[in-house]
Amino acid sequence: MSNLSKLTLTTTTPNQPMTALARKRIKLIQKLDKQILAAEAEANDEVFMEDIRRWVRNEETGKNDPVMFERPIKKWWWTNQHGALMISLKDGNKIIPLDEKHSSIEVGGIESLAGSLETVRAAVIAGELDTQLEKLIAERKPFGKNSKKQPAMKTGYSKITKTH
Repeated sequence: MSNLSKLTLTTTTPNQPMTALARKRIKLIQKLDKQILAAEAEANDEVFMEDIRRWVRNEETGKNDPVMFERPIKKWWWTNQHGALMISLKDGNKIIPLDEKHSSIEVGGIESLAGSLETVRAAVIAGELDTQLEKLIAERKPFGKNSKKQPAMKTGYSKITKTH
């Protein structure tokens, strides 16, 4: 028996493009991971700080150097008027709807917050929010170099010459 026959072989290569839905799902899972860490820290009366890298100009050399900063993350949970914790999933500043009617999850207390976020993470991995993510992708406005529409080429003009 060969060693390779024990492994699961696929045709996937690292150069294959990822779909927009897969990118959106991966980003949401990464953000949920940070929210879970922040929820666990808050349950222990601590503050979770994320590390970010900024490029700062060095006054001596004049070059830009990377500098690490810490900042608190924006929490996706809040307390409603009855005192229960609520969670809303976010994509940037937009709230991701969970279904046609609901946009938030009632958690209860701080002790069940991390568990609820882990359940949402499992739902994202299972693809239960794919239709909502596809709607966000369809509504997304283009950005970057190609964000502005190029004017249509006008045809049908004849050459104008001056006559004296």
